[in-house]
Amino acid sequence: MTARQALGGQQATEVTLRAAAADDIPELLELIHAAYRGEGGWTTEAHLVDGRRTDADEVRAMLADPQVTLLVAESGGELAGCCYTRCEPMGVDGAGRAELGLFAVHPAVQSRGYGGRLLEAQVELLRGIGAQVLQIQVLQGRPELQDWYRRHGFTPVGRAVPFAGDPEWLKVAGLGMDVMERHLR
Repeated sequence: MTARQALGGQQATEVTLRAAAADDIPELLELIHAAYRGEGGWTTEAHLVDGRRTDADEVRAMLADPQVTLLVAESGGELAGCCYTRCEPMGVDGAGRAELGLFAVHPAVQSRGYGGRLLEAQVELLRGIGAQVLQIQVLQGRPELQDWYRRHGFTPVGRAVPFAGDPEWLKVAGLGMDVMERHLR
């Protein structure tokens, strides 16, 4: 079942959740840059990281990858948010895992519940295919983000990984990513 079929154009108050499409890429890039590197939103990393969060080629590759579900939240005909999950091979512990990433809500509409709706839509899709653990890597130095993820069922696993982007972009040398997980069963 595709994300579009599972969601069926699901609407919640002011937002429609749907699978991203190739013609969304330019607007997705603007949304992601505004949320991660822009000013005004509580999710910005501009004080910690320079550079673009993603590019058109990376988003195209996500759309072409059968293991990835890239959802968008649309409001008033414009993209308000997005996030992807990538299903991973079965772990040594026998658990089906997925990675959550590229999670962004436009600063102009943050704190309206779009992020929670996107997250829960991904969780339902993952449960439907038998995934048991959802994992995310959260940039260190962002306790407010970790608190948001905790409120949404994630717990730190006590492990950090290196920053996934170009280390030259870091404004704080040595900054890494804290790993958090949410059990889906």
